[in-house]
Amino acid sequence: MAVFVLLMFLMFSKSVLCQESLTMACNTDDIACLSKATELFLEKTHKGIPAYNIVTIDPLVIPSYEFAFDDENLKYKYTTLTVTGLRHQKISDFKMDTKAKSVVLTTQADLDMVGNVDITLTKSSRTLSGHYKLHARILGTATYNYELKTDEKGVNHFHVGPEKITCKVAENPTAVLSPEFQQILSNDPEAKTYNDEKRMELRKRMACKIAEKAYTNVVHNIRAAAKAVPSSAFFNNIQ
Repeated sequence: MAVFVLLMFLMFSKSVLCQESLTMACNTDDIACLSKATELFLEKTHKGIPAYNIVTIDPLVIPSYEFAFDDENLKYKYTTLTVTGLRHQKISDFKMDTKAKSVVLTTQADLDMVGNVDITLTKSSRTLSGHYKLHARILGTATYNYELKTDEKGVNHFHVGPEKITCKVAENPTAVLSPEFQQILSNDPEAKTYNDEKRMELRKRMACKIAEKAYTNVVHNIRAAAKAVPSSAFFNNIQ
């Protein structure tokens, strides 16, 4: 009996989710409506919905992330990187080409990125390690194609293709280093060669690298939600 009740509850939960939807339907050129729909979607999904393969994005924990700036002979490795602020994204621009079946979505978000980082100076093979917090206002753009497919019940769903993520930093990011890490960088002869302008440039590039990684999870959730609810829950008159 308990198993039956549990199954009924799960079926009911799925039905309610589909009925109330994760968003609201808008015209593709109605930015005001799309902004409200984005707020609704993020409010309902930022904690994740495992049954629909929708992952948690705020806070977003990235266990390990490595990237390099070869032109600067620098390599970064973050561990236990936590990103917050994706929940409060705002649409800056949205373009949907229904003939080409393509989307360009740009959102703005104030992101805090906190973690332990190893910075390897590849010329000298030295690694400087410490705790690093970065705050940045990000303009993240996702470009992807889509298809409309009809399921076995005759309902249309969006199938979102692979995305391309690009990033711009809207303002100069701010950084907070642990006192120990600050002292390590201040005393390192190679690190001291970077002036304030170069440090800010690197800070912007770091912020974008992390933001691009984080935004892939946002698009993942759009893709997962598109499979869970009808296309009509997102847009009016899309065929």
